[in-house]
Formats: sequence, C-alpha cells, structure tokens
Amino acid sequence: MVLLVTRLRALALVPVLLALGACSAGVTAGSDDGYDADEIAAEVQKAQEKVTPDLEVSDATCPEDADLEEGAVIDCSVSIAGVKAPYEVTVTSLEDGHAEFDLAPAKAIISVDAAVGFLEDQAEQQGLTGVTVECGDAAIIVQDPQTTFPCTLTNGDHVQDISLLIKDLDGTVSIDSTS
Repeated sequence: MVLLVTRLRALALVPVLLALGACSAGVTAGSDDGYDADEIAAEVQKAQEKVTPDLEVSDATCPEDADLEEGAVIDCSVSIAGVKAPYEVTVTSLEDGHAEFDLAPAKAIISVDAAVGFLEDQAEQQGLTGVTVECGDAAIIVQDPQTTFPCTLTNGDHVQDISLLIKDLDGTVSIDSTS
C-alpha cells in the first residue's frame, strides 16, 4: 500500500493538460448602445460545444443588463454534461456600432475520464498493474486553480485516496504531494 502512494507521489512533477474549457475567442455582436444577451449566450455555448463535442452543452445564459463598455467583463454560464461552468465575456472593442468580445471559462474545466486515464497511465508507467481509478460520477470537474479534487485508486485489496491539484485555468493538473 505504501508503495502505491510513494510511486504515485513521485509523479507529482508530471503535469498534464486535462482541460475542456474553450480558449478565448473573439465574437462580434451587439452594438455600442446595448447587446443581445441571448446572442452572446449562444456564442458561449457554441465555443464550449467546439471543445466538448461528445458532451451535452446547454443552458448558456448571460445577464440582460450588462454594461457595454470596453474592458467590461460580463459573467455568463453554460451547462456541460449537467455541470454549470462560469464564463467571462470581456468587451474588447466597440466601434462602428459593433462590439467585439473574448469568451473564456472563468474556472478550469477538467474531464473526469481524462483524469482517470492520466492516473491509470501513470500507475502503469511505474510498474503498477491492475490499478483502477475513480474520480466521482460527474463527467467534468469545474473548479478554481490551486484547488484539488479527490480520486480513489484501487490495486487489488489496497485502496488509496489521492488528490489532483488544478494548477491553472488551462486545466493543468498534477498529483498533489501534500495529500
């Protein structure tokens, strides 16, 4: 049992990208005297659908009363496989009656399947065979950087809880050496 933990903790310096968040994307919508919240919400949903084509993306919303001025950040959200994820929509320019926006997740969006695969691969690379991993029932995890989420590793009769540290908004994770 100690061997399982020791070997996996040695992997703490092996970060991996497991993100499902959309990269920043510029869209043009609205005008300099207002914007269509439904139109921006549709762009948020479309951006996330491109990144997670195998997961259901729905229920994107943005506030109706947001200020439309350069540099303003509008807090929107979208549901990914039933998990609500916050998005920041930043007004990047206002000119000629049009507004341009950058869309980006406000938290890291991480695939649970990818996290499980990462831990199983790391255990196998360390010579541990037959390790199974559970990281919860949801398809994704939406959390702030510098937070952890739990997984359970099972190798025969040995069960070990381990935490994965979310390093940044891009979803880079590593095994948390403090757990």
